[in-house]
Amino acid sequence: MLALVGVVFHFLETARAKAEVKASLIQANLLYSDTKNALRRLLGKTPKTSTYTTFYNTPLPIASTNGEFGVMVHCSPIASRPNIAWLALDGHPDRQAHFEIAQKVYDFLVDKADLKNPTLLYDALLDALKNSHRVRYNILSNINKKKGTISYREFQSILRTYRYEADDPAVLTLPWQTYFAFGTDLKRIDSNFIAPEVLAVIFDIDLQLVKGEDGFAMGSSLKDFLENNGLDTAWYTLQGPREVFVKQHPVDAMRCTVNYGFRDSQYAFRFDYIHKKVEGFEFLGH
Repeated sequence: MLALVGVVFHFLETARAKAEVKASLIQANLLYSDTKNALRRLLGKTPKTSTYTTFYNTPLPIASTNGEFGVMVHCSPIASRPNIAWLALDGHPDRQAHFEIAQKVYDFLVDKADLKNPTLLYDALLDALKNSHRVRYNILSNINKKKGTISYREFQSILRTYRYEADDPAVLTLPWQTYFAFGTDLKRIDSNFIAPEVLAVIFDIDLQLVKGEDGFAMGSSLKDFLENNGLDTAWYTLQGPREVFVKQHPVDAMRCTVNYGFRDSQYAFRFDYIHKKVEGFEFLGH
């Protein structure tokens, strides 16, 4: 009898938990609509660099239209890192510098982990990016509909398969998202908001100097920082279709995570805000 009661109790608890998650997801969709509308109003048509700096440095509290719910929004720049898809641009007439930058960052990470078979991983990634019929790992059907892009979740599938094929768990310890942007077709890095880790690798400067008291501050001039430290500006100064770094205005692309409370629990969802459009909603749960 006690065993039967235990089974029934477990079933009820599981059902309650599922209902709770479903209700929180419905709430997330409602808050998602309020949040994206609030962002559009706050940013306006032509937001300044200082506006983005505030967004990236300070969590933003937003209330729902009916005033019953409040959320906390954390946003970060998407164009602060090279696009992982640039690894497939070798030989492109206008974007060779994009490839060289992505390759330099990739080599830095691979060397950092001392991977057992970096060629195996590299070939699988290029197969996926080029949407080749020779895809080494069976993820072709999951490749992002934007040709030549790959989401981080899809990239993780490649990493996990490589980990077992090469017996190399080190690949899962690397901070890929710190150094690369995923799931986007953005073609340039925002020079005002480049990630310090990426800046250090690309321009061959110690990370501690980048993050130090006289280092590179988010929203400041990358040009001034490079010149003040006597660094090579060849990649920075490229213009036209070969341009890698946006210089005149901030890139209108950020990823936002929204945290909210619902029935004594905390939940979160995420979305991208790119060129005034909101896309990529993802419910993160607890």
